[in-house]
Amino acid sequence: MNDMDLAGRGFAGGQTEHARNAVVTAVVLTALFAFMPALPRITLFTNLDDYLAAHQTVESFTTVVAGLVFGIGWNSHKRGRSGNLSILAAGFLGIGLLNIGHTLSYKGMPSFVTVSGSEKAIAFWFAERALAVTCLLAAALRPWRPFAHARSHGLVLAGVLAWVALAFYAALFRLEDLPRTFIPGEGLTAFKVTTEIFLNALFLVAAGLLWRDKGLSGHLGLASAAWVMGLGGLYFAIYTNPFDIYNQMGHLYIMVSYVLVYQGLFLGTIRKPYEQLHESGLLLSQANEELRHARDELEVRVEERTGELQQEIAERQFAEESLRSALANLELHQCELERAKEAADSANQAKSDFLSSMSHELRTPLNAILGFAQLLMTGRPGPLTDKQRGQLGHILKGGNHLLELINEVLDLARIEAGKLALSVEPVDPVPLMTECVALARSYAQRNGVVVEDWRVDDRAQVWIDYTRFKQVLLNLVSNAIKYNRPNGTVSLAVTTGADGMVRFAVTDTGPGIPVDKRASLFQPFNRLGAEVTEVEGTGVGLTITKRLVEAMNGHMGFDTEEGVGTTFWVDVPRVDGAVATETGPCQPADIHSLELASHGCLWRLLYVEDNPANIQLMRALASELPNVALTTTHTAELGLELALREMPDIIVLDVNLPGMDGIEAVRQLKQMEKTRNIPVIALSANVTQGAMRRGLEAGFVKYLMKPLDIPEFLATLDELLSSVGRAPAPQPLSVEPLCPSGQS
Repeated sequence: MNDMDLAGRGFAGGQTEHARNAVVTAVVLTALFAFMPALPRITLFTNLDDYLAAHQTVESFTTVVAGLVFGIGWNSHKRGRSGNLSILAAGFLGIGLLNIGHTLSYKGMPSFVTVSGSEKAIAFWFAERALAVTCLLAAALRPWRPFAHARSHGLVLAGVLAWVALAFYAALFRLEDLPRTFIPGEGLTAFKVTTEIFLNALFLVAAGLLWRDKGLSGHLGLASAAWVMGLGGLYFAIYTNPFDIYNQMGHLYIMVSYVLVYQGLFLGTIRKPYEQLHESGLLLSQANEELRHARDELEVRVEERTGELQQEIAERQFAEESLRSALANLELHQCELERAKEAADSANQAKSDFLSSMSHELRTPLNAILGFAQLLMTGRPGPLTDKQRGQLGHILKGGNHLLELINEVLDLARIEAGKLALSVEPVDPVPLMTECVALARSYAQRNGVVVEDWRVDDRAQVWIDYTRFKQVLLNLVSNAIKYNRPNGTVSLAVTTGADGMVRFAVTDTGPGIPVDKRASLFQPFNRLGAEVTEVEGTGVGLTITKRLVEAMNGHMGFDTEEGVGTTFWVDVPRVDGAVATETGPCQPADIHSLELASHGCLWRLLYVEDNPANIQLMRALASELPNVALTTTHTAELGLELALREMPDIIVLDVNLPGMDGIEAVRQLKQMEKTRNIPVIALSANVTQGAMRRGLEAGFVKYLMKPLDIPEFLATLDELLSSVGRAPAPQPLSVEPLCPSGQS
């Protein structure tokens, strides 16, 4: 252990010892005060002269101590002196002056300006006590730091001296105006006792505040001093005779408290700087020794470092050469990556172009196949035999299967390319489940399966894209119906999931999924052996469903048992605090009895299409609708001329036309004054998200896809004719929808 550590511990030990002594002194004096009532009240003096001699000795000692407190507090560290220290120093100067006035004014002393007496001495005593408690409270409450302005020290001293002057004036010349404190023959007055107790209480409060001030050097000594001052004052509130022991104990306590104040300030102002100076000297000596040692080490390390630097320079030169070589390789690799990215982008674009072209080329003939099949199924062209109706059913079934495959392949391509646009928003599950059950029951009835009423145990709203999530549920329900046993059941339920999710579950009573095929369940185009059965499917539905759920921040899984059935479940995020309201069952539109509103007026329809089969289908459809004047043409340029000349009520426009395409045609229609208000419907086999968005932005009011869904087409005509005030009255057509399951 070095000298610096010994000095530091010595100073800390000195502080601790003084603090301990101060606290022990306060505790002993408190215990003595508590036991005083049990002791006999004795009289220490028999005559006034003896008492005055003792009184002057005690008061002289306290005056000297007060002067010492002022001396060490006022003259130490003037530039950085704390304002609290100036308050205590100036206060004890005033206390010493007032104590002189108190001593000279006591009864039996020669006249001090005016006749001396008990009340005159008590007046000085009260002024002294009030000043002492005020200074202690100020030092305890104020942060222990210097004044903001240097002149504040002088202002504090001036304030204390002003208080002293006021006290001398009042005690010497205005004593009769002050409240009575002592009445000969009766003793202390109630005012004197009450004021003494109040001041003593303030001393005890100041002691508590100083005790808590951990950042103040010597705070325990000052707290003990304030506490002893309070106890000493209590003696002066209960004595009856100046000669008895209570009066003398009060003077003794006051004398001890002043000594404690002196010790507390001495530690922080006199001893502490000398200790710090001694520590600084030791630190300086140690620093010089360490400096010499460091200099020797530095010389050795400089030599070592010089050799290291020479080696580092050689290594750096080698590293720079290696870095240049690596940069050259990196640039070559970067070029290869850019070429690979361009090739991947080109392949991806070629894939998108191929899928778009394939979709268009397949939808165009499907439009004629499914359109005429739907029209024949109405029976309007002529009655059908059962055999013919069955054959038409096979045509519709095969066409719908091919259409479903096209749609699912396009959806899968969009998802893999990251081009699937979702509109995720809070959705009420009650109407969603009602709609899905209603759409599923018509399909289930034809397959001999019963769809039970849905069960909603958790009615919280969920974060989903309504259309895409309906596609998810209908896909799961469709699979549950297709792969069920005869007379089987399908049930739907909404329950509370884990971690803030809501679970949608679809349960069937089918054969279950074999263990060896479960790992391949979500692989695209893998039907797990169902391709050799009569059950139709594409093998990509579950793949699309799972990726749609994950795109909506959800999870999908299944539970299955062979011979019992399978439950597919989907967890999607819950909307915090939002609860769905109960609504009545939602009835789906009857697609077998669509009817346009009737006002008996003729309306004109312009159809622009380059495919003769599609034109023939539209003519056949228009022939079944009364009060319809259909005009057709095969180019957009001719369509614009016919629109200006005939001013049709509605225009149906193909997008992919020879020459000017449908997008440019609708833009020109919207720019011309005469045709800008005519509703224009897009009817196209190009149903990619980008094509539909561009079409709607160009001015199409609706974007319908091929093959033509006749119920949807008639509903669109009805909506548009009603909005422009033209409503014909054709007879209702009963047609089969393209997607019995409700999917598109």
